[in-house]
Amino acid sequence: MGEKGVYTYDYWRPAVTVDNVVFSFDGTHLNVLLIKRGNEPFKDCWAFPGGFLDEDETLEEAARRELKEETGLTTKYLNEVGAFSDLDRDPRGRTITVAFASVVQPNKTAAVAGDDAKDARWFNIHEMPKLAFDHEKICRMALWKLRIAFINTPVVFALLNDIFTLPEMQRLYTDVFSREFDRRNFQKKFLASGILTPVAQSDEEKKSPHSPIQYRFNEASYAHLREKMLRC
Repeated sequence: MGEKGVYTYDYWRPAVTVDNVVFSFDGTHLNVLLIKRGNEPFKDCWAFPGGFLDEDETLEEAARRELKEETGLTTKYLNEVGAFSDLDRDPRGRTITVAFASVVQPNKTAAVAGDDAKDARWFNIHEMPKLAFDHEKICRMALWKLRIAFINTPVVFALLNDIFTLPEMQRLYTDVFSREFDRRNFQKKFLASGILTPVAQSDEEKKSPHSPIQYRFNEASYAHLREKMLRC
């Protein structure tokens, strides 16, 4: 221990960064937010919004700050994807990054590049450009964890508008899991669950035989169903 109670260590200290994997749904495809880097290394390459941890902030605070500075977006919830520490992941030196995932609704996807980002843009998760650093590895892990969240939580409804149709919901599931779902079984399962509440149709919609029924997520019913399952 050093003077005045200050601890000192002989161990080296790697740099720490944060990265944001932000998902959205445009009604057809699952999208992810990328920024075009304005500085080296990987200048002009696409990457996740992120940057170095400041001395006076937590990892979550750094992730929110970097997301706001580089894209103008804010998010209510952050879920940790994991820590990534490959020895050669950053050509500037030994750098460990902690990645966070979040989701935004379709009406909150307007992103504007700022700070050291030259551009900010949404990309179809299945048609992404080559990414800087080890961000392709981070993306695979984030998508895998999103799939787990779809199974165990109501995160799907955070990616949909407040009012949605079952075909929209099925398209989202199809894109997230990269597989087709039988339409009848899919709709039957969710309608039987009781977590979807039909939205009253207008007179014009009632007259049209092709007008799809719209729904809202019933949070109270979901909470009751979840509690019932936990008691089993």
